[in-house]
Amino acid sequence: MIRNLPTRFLIAFLCALILATIYLVMPKGKIAGSIQETKISLMDKSKQKTVSEFSKERKKYAYVSFDNLYSNTSLYYGTKICQRGHIKDLDMEHKYLLVALDGNDATRTIKLKYNLSNFEKGNASIQENDPIKFYGRVLATDSYLNDKGRDVNRPVIAADFIQTKVNYSGNYGAI
Repeated sequence: MIRNLPTRFLIAFLCALILATIYLVMPKGKIAGSIQETKISLMDKSKQKTVSEFSKERKKYAYVSFDNLYSNTSLYYGTKICQRGHIKDLDMEHKYLLVALDGNDATRTIKLKYNLSNFEKGNASIQENDPIKFYGRVLATDSYLNDKGRDVNRPVIAADFIQTKVNYSGNYGAI
């Protein structure tokens, strides 16, 4: 046992120093926070396109309703589609968004994989409940357990372009 008072202070100081170092070195994305406060900062703007730069390419994408996409996902593998919805969850570590395509209906969500270069040029950040319009290719289905404990599949889409500053009005309104 340590009997000398200065030695005790030295050990307490070293422990505090180690904890402070660990806190400062820990990646900021690993700290848990509420979903509403999670934001993606778009730093790599060199590869991003504006809406007008993407306008020629977007003609190659077709709108597919969620019902068709959900019930026949395998028919759409590799197909270029366009959709719109609201961000329900962000995962910055694995780089995907959960996007609700029909208002707040949690059963009508897709998993959207992205890179920072997929976002519209000039955007500063996105957060939960922001409306988006995206263009991408159907990759696969993702299986997860819903609130009732049922195994549910949802489509996974690889984003080619994500438009974040959209004018969203209702289910089939203008974006």
